[in-house]
Amino acid sequence: MFGTDQTKNAVHGADKAGSYKREYNYWFGGENVAARPMQTTAVLDNCTLCLIKPHLLREGRAGQVIDMILAAGFEISAMEMFNLSRPVAEEFYDVYKGVLPEYLPIIENLSGGPVLALEVRQQNAVSAFRELCGPHDPEIAKHLRPDTIR
Repeated sequence: MFGTDQTKNAVHGADKAGSYKREYNYWFGGENVAARPMQTTAVLDNCTLCLIKPHLLREGRAGQVIDMILAAGFEISAMEMFNLSRPVAEEFYDVYKGVLPEYLPIIENLSGGPVLALEVRQQNAVSAFRELCGPHDPEIAKHLRPDTIR
């Protein structure tokens, strides 16, 4: 519903259960509360990360995405807005370098404005949120699963 292409595919969700911890720790500072630069309401349990990307924030559509997340039965237990430098965006997406042909445009998009990071919670949060996000390619999502976020 909100993606436009591979670069502007609306949100990021962990690709598999094993990835979410690395991504989650990157944004919310992991389990070491004392090491976090700012206090957070993050619960760090039964959760995954959702990134609402800059183009949606510019378009004023973040609220629609949040409404979909809540309507799907997720709890949003932490939320923080970040402005990412290009090196930080490259570090976050490093595992996709050389894998995704649209890697550089994704980095440009992610570092091109504020990003809203959410901790979303539910039983089986990673797989359930992947299902809500839909296929990675928004064009495929529009045809196969038009009711998903992408």
